[in-house]
Amino acid sequence: MLEKIIKYQNDSEKNFETEKNLKSIINYIIAFILFFVSTIIAAFTFPFRFVFKKIFKRIDNSTIIQLNEKNIESILSAEKMILIDFWAEWCGPCIMMESIIEKFASESRNIRIAKVNADLNKKIIEKYQIRGLPQFVLIENGEEIKRFAGAMTMNDLNRFCDKK
Repeated sequence: MLEKIIKYQNDSEKNFETEKNLKSIINYIIAFILFFVSTIIAAFTFPFRFVFKKIFKRIDNSTIIQLNEKNIESILSAEKMILIDFWAEWCGPCIMMESIIEKFASESRNIRIAKVNADLNKKIIEKYQIRGLPQFVLIENGEEIKRFAGAMTMNDLNRFCDKK
């Protein structure tokens, strides 16, 4: 369901950029409303999600690395290829991407996935000049090779991380 919403939003934006007709305008407005509503929901449910995570803290089997100002340099120098997901708890599209990123991380063999909480890591946000969330930065051997701002489907992530 979330992937369908993300795909609809991305397709609506692309169609609006290429052709300005009534259908593309209406779809773009609906996509914008979905984005806005998802951000409001994420912001208002944050306290509940925070408490839920604290009470029902499960053993974290995730392969996703949590980056911060203390560990970023050592991890970037140790990994050949890494995808950094810049996100925030109040960001609706970021929250929608959680399950997609988890699945991508579990299926990826030649790329490590890392997350940076934008609210807790201001210096990293400034260093990478992050202006919108979610934002994905693909790094190879310590050097940025490309970036993308916005939510992505699993197929979009696979295409984005394909170096060809």
